[in-house]
Amino acid sequence: MKRFLSLDVFRGMTILAMIILNNQTGGSVFAPLVHSAGDGVTFADMIFPFFLFIVGAAMWFSTHRHDYGIRSSRSKAQQMVHIFRRTSILFGVGVLLNWIPFDSYFAFVRIPGVLQRIAWAYFFAAALTLYIPRMQGVTLSIVVLLAGYWFLLDSLGTEVVGRVDMAVFGSAHLYRPTFDPEGLLSTIPAIASVLIGYAAGRIMDQPNSASGGIGPLMVLGLLLTGAGWLFGLFSPMNKPLWTPSYVLFTSGVAMGIWSVLSFIIEYMQAQRWCEFFTIAGTNSLFIYSLSIVLAKLFGLWGVTRAVYGFYQSYHVPDAVASLMWAATMVLLCWLITWPLYRMRIFITA
Repeated sequence: MKRFLSLDVFRGMTILAMIILNNQTGGSVFAPLVHSAGDGVTFADMIFPFFLFIVGAAMWFSTHRHDYGIRSSRSKAQQMVHIFRRTSILFGVGVLLNWIPFDSYFAFVRIPGVLQRIAWAYFFAAALTLYIPRMQGVTLSIVVLLAGYWFLLDSLGTEVVGRVDMAVFGSAHLYRPTFDPEGLLSTIPAIASVLIGYAAGRIMDQPNSASGGIGPLMVLGLLLTGAGWLFGLFSPMNKPLWTPSYVLFTSGVAMGIWSVLSFIIEYMQAQRWCEFFTIAGTNSLFIYSLSIVLAKLFGLWGVTRAVYGFYQSYHVPDAVASLMWAATMVLLCWLITWPLYRMRIFITA
C-alpha cells in the first residue's frame, strides 16, 4: 500500500501542536496559541480540524489497499465491526483521559472531548464511504452535512447546540454547564471535515504521476480557503460551533499545507528532516494520550508550577515561560515515544 510520508509528517506536526496548545500555563500566553473566544480563527483554532482532515485522508489509503494489489476478503459487515471497534476504543480512551486522575465520581466526568469527536466523526465518515464509495456521493454528503447544519443554526439559533448536549449528557458531563465545544450537534460538520480529507486523499492518490495530485490539491485548497472566507461574511467562522465556513476555511488551509509538504517530501525527496515529526505522527494516539496523563499528573504533583517558575526566574516574559514549558512537554513526550518508533511498535485503535 502506498504510504505518504508527508501525511505522517503533517500528522506529527499537528499532534505536537496540540500538545503545545494543551500545555500553556501561567497568566500570559501568545495570542496565536489561544482559541478564539467567539467568531474568528486563530492558529490554535486550526489544529483540531487539521487532524480530522488527516483522519479522512488516511481513510482513503486504508480503504483502497486493493489498488496496490492488497486484497481484502472482509465483507462490509466485517468492516463495520472493525469501524465500530476503532470508534469504541477511541471514545473509551477519551472518556478515560477525562476521568484521570479519578478524583471525582463518574457522575461529574465530562463525556464529550477531542478523542470522542474524532471517534464519532470517523465512525460516520467511514460508514458513509463504505456504503457510498463513489466520490460524487461523498461530495454530495459533504454539501448536505454543511448545508443542513447551517440551516439548523439559522432556523433554531446557535443555542440549540448546547441544548442538545444538555438534554443528552446532562450539564454535569459537559465542558461548561450549558455547552460543550466537542458536543453532539457540532459533530455533524466535523464529519464533513473528515470527508473532505478523504476526498483530498483521492486527489493525491496518483501512483502513475511523478508529482501526484499536488497541483490540483493546492488549487482546490486555495478555492476552499477563499470560499470559507467569503462564506464567513454571512456565517462567521466559529470553532466551538464548528460552522460551515470554518470547515471550508480550515480544510482549504490543510490542503495547502499537505500539498506543500508533499512537494518537498515526495516530489523533491527532501526527507532528512522528517523523522522528528514522523515519530509523533505514526504513534499519534499514544503520544497524545501520554501528554494528557503527564499534564494532569504534573499539575497534581506541582511539577508544572515548579518548572514554569524556574523558567520565569530567568526574567523571561510570562508568555515565553509558558511556551518553554509547553515545549518541554513536547520534548518529554517525544523522547518517551521515540523507542517505540525504533522498535516499530505503533499503538493504534
